[in-house]
Amino acid sequence: MFQTFKKLVKLNLDDLALYLGVEGGLFLVIQIIIGCVMHFGRPDTSVTVACILFPIVGGFTALVAGISHVGVSFDQALRFGQTRKRALALTLGLCAFESAFALVLGGLLALAERFLCVPLWARLAGMNGWAMGNIMPVPEGAMVNGALVPEKTLLIETFTLDWYWWLLIFALAVGGGVIVGALIQRFGGKGGWIIWGICVVPMLLLQIFPKELVSSVELVVPVLAVLFVAGFLWSVWSLLHAVVRS
Repeated sequence: MFQTFKKLVKLNLDDLALYLGVEGGLFLVIQIIIGCVMHFGRPDTSVTVACILFPIVGGFTALVAGISHVGVSFDQALRFGQTRKRALALTLGLCAFESAFALVLGGLLALAERFLCVPLWARLAGMNGWAMGNIMPVPEGAMVNGALVPEKTLLIETFTLDWYWWLLIFALAVGGGVIVGALIQRFGGKGGWIIWGICVVPMLLLQIFPKELVSSVELVVPVLAVLFVAGFLWSVWSLLHAVVRS
């Protein structure tokens, strides 16, 4: 089965160019904009955005690709004589591989911003150096993080995601792609209406239930987690009983 999975990954290597194009292209656009702001505006503060933005962008791209894999790769595997269980395992493996690639790429872009772009920002802004951390603009000569801020220092406000958010994005990308793909695979065009209903119903419930209830993290998060797990389990069952379309 591992050899089959390797062949499947090779057949879908072009998908990696999609992640490189989406994440890499957005990274270049953002850095060009920030660079122009630094050069022409000469601010004394800036922010890092890659560590938050690109895991989310990569996860969303992987989710869309996962929907396609369930609709295409899974059905193709069945047509070529694979069992439903084997086809599902291969599809899940492919979705997990591409989701991991998207998140690793997001992490590399965050490192590139931190170690390559920030020094460039300081140069473009005409500064002698930079200081990073969760800091607010402070006068020159003040103490920041236990150190004296020298003159003409670019202060960088850093925003990061905790480690568990990366795992959550990975789970949502893989699981969400399987859930949506399974709905479309089983119900066809009607699956789109079901997905629309799933998105709209929570908004209606927010208007019906008391605000104190829907804003309770202790209640809402477990409910959403249970619904997500239930949807994933249904998707697995549905794909294991999928009808092979000619």
